[in-house]
Amino acid sequence: MAQISIITPAFAAQRSLPRTVASVLAQGFRDWEMLIVSDDGVDYQTLLAQQGIVDARLRFLPSQAHGSGPNAARNVALAVAQGQFIAPLDADDVFYPDRLDCLMALAADHGMAGDNLHVVDEASGERLQTVFPLDPALRFLGVDDFYALSVPLLFVFHRSVIGCGWDEDVGFGGDTLFNLRALEQVGQAVIYAEPLHEYRVHPTSICHGPDAVERAETAYRRCLQRLREGGLGFRSTRFREAVTALLYHKRVLNRAYRRALRRGFAGSFQHFMVLQQGAA
Repeated sequence: MAQISIITPAFAAQRSLPRTVASVLAQGFRDWEMLIVSDDGVDYQTLLAQQGIVDARLRFLPSQAHGSGPNAARNVALAVAQGQFIAPLDADDVFYPDRLDCLMALAADHGMAGDNLHVVDEASGERLQTVFPLDPALRFLGVDDFYALSVPLLFVFHRSVIGCGWDEDVGFGGDTLFNLRALEQVGQAVIYAEPLHEYRVHPTSICHGPDAVERAETAYRRCLQRLREGGLGFRSTRFREAVTALLYHKRVLNRAYRRALRRGFAGSFQHFMVLQQGAA
């Protein structure tokens, strides 16, 4: 039984997935399984094998319906994952070789552990930003620290801090809600200062496609409604209020980005946030 289960939903991932899987195969920590969930009907096992990527630790699963969305696909994998630790990884992002080795030890001590990351433009290869300063070596994030973040963070989670899985009816930002529910369990999330993965920005991804702004607006509205009704799995009133305030803040940023697009701005949300942070 593997110690770490890496969960990767795949939709139109024929070009990016081989690179992503290769980054997992390059890990110094070897006791993992990678669950790749096809959400588009593509036989990714055959596709990878045709490129010489074959490993018994790779497990291939179908989603419950074509285009069910990344949250539903992740839940398919979570239901059968064998690891004591869970590590989400999107099909277009990349782990650096020491990531699992470093973060599993921290997650064992703290319940969840993340790392610094490079935000990289897929088309140009340009590094848009490194999210955190490189000093101190460790930092601890509470819910209020998520205000300053414009990219989703990847954590390694101990099983004990995972509750109800990913929200399948949200469609956008489900990874952040998943992270915040775990954060409520542990109190603070530890972040290792060295960048150990890349978040790749490209215009066809679910987060950066042409309808991303409106999809985000719909998701924020739905989440805020569910919070008013006591939903989304948060246990304490105080934490629900903190998440509510955070979502209102994120919606304000999304609407500012929408106004910028209407004025002719041509970049992604990440490009927009880099410019905003530079102007601050």
